Amino acid sequence: MMKRAIRKCWRDSASLIVLAKRNVDAVSSANAGGSNYDILLQTRTRNASFSNGVVFPGGVSEEADASDHWLHLLNSFGFGQNDFEGLHRPGAFASPIFASNPIRRHIALRISAIRETFEELGLLICSSEQKADRSGIWADILTNIDVKYWQSRVSKDPAELLNLCKEHSCYPDIWALHYWSNWLTPSLAPVRFNTAFFVTALEQKPSGIQANSEVVKVEWENSLEILERNSRKEVLLYPPQGYEFHRLSKFNDIEKLAQFAKRISCEGNELLYPVHLQTKDGAIHLLPGDYYYPPNVDLNDESSLKEENQTILELRDTNKTLHRFETSEKEVILVTKNYIPKNHINMGDLVLPLNVITIQKRH
Repeated sequence: MMKRAIRKCWRDSASLIVLAKRNVDAVSSANAGGSNYDILLQTRTRNASFSNGVVFPGGVSEEADASDHWLHLLNSFGFGQNDFEGLHRPGAFASPIFASNPIRRHIALRISAIRETFEELGLLICSSEQKADRSGIWADILTNIDVKYWQSRVSKDPAELLNLCKEHSCYPDIWALHYWSNWLTPSLAPVRFNTAFFVTALEQKPSGIQANSEVVKVEWENSLEILERNSRKEVLLYPPQGYEFHRLSKFNDIEKLAQFAKRISCEGNELLYPVHLQTKDGAIHLLPGDYYYPPNVDLNDESSLKEENQTILELRDTNKTLHRFETSEKEVILVTKNYIPKNHINMGDLVLPLNVITIQKRH
């Protein structure tokens, strides 16, 4: 069981995994392992959070994202209490980022993800259609706006997103976002984020993406291609991104992936919180379900970090459940064995080297 301490020393945030259907031909399909979609990725500047690594758009949740005014706006387009309650099934597991008020938190964090994606890339996932006219799995995008003007306003004041929506008669397309996972930065990190990841699907790639000054590169790429580039050390990933790229690679069809994400969205899943274990030759970052993962975890306290006088391989007991990142001087490896996640993709047994940034114990 995971303990949430009274003292909170992280910032809540939201990231958006934007999928877009690709124009599939024989060559592109073969290069992507038969996949028919790409993922929107960005590389941030050295001074930005998660600098130099390939990440999904997203950022810190703001108070304005949880304003009651959003409920009134959504009501005006035909969405009611039943629609809000559909975001979180009664009795479903609520990881810490949703625990205080799951339905309101689901709404606010989706708005955070949409707002941050717009601030960073000028991609506005909003709809002008009444609820009665909505159907299908695809997210709507608003394009008939002065992107740079509104990017500047929203970046200076998150509450300006509501004014944008009122002026252009639209609303954040929150039902096209599906909750995917929840990652909390380890306690060793100097800056920590509790991040909800959402998935959304676009029927085609949008044109005119306008990145802000914190983004140095924007690209669309398939998860297998990114993992291959990562293996050649051409791109750097953070552990959550490396992990999620591998999960996403299990789906080749965007519609099946979107339907799966929609189905699991309201069910909830466990917090992915890496616990540091020092070994003779490196470190292991344990994930929930691993046989060595502690039964009671204080999310704020690193004083109980364990040390083992054994090597990484000696602690890789193949008869038990493994769910971990193994970090040595040579490489970082994602290892899973006998691990069946709660309400998510079963990745099977794997030993996957990743070129990722991990957090080491401070001396």
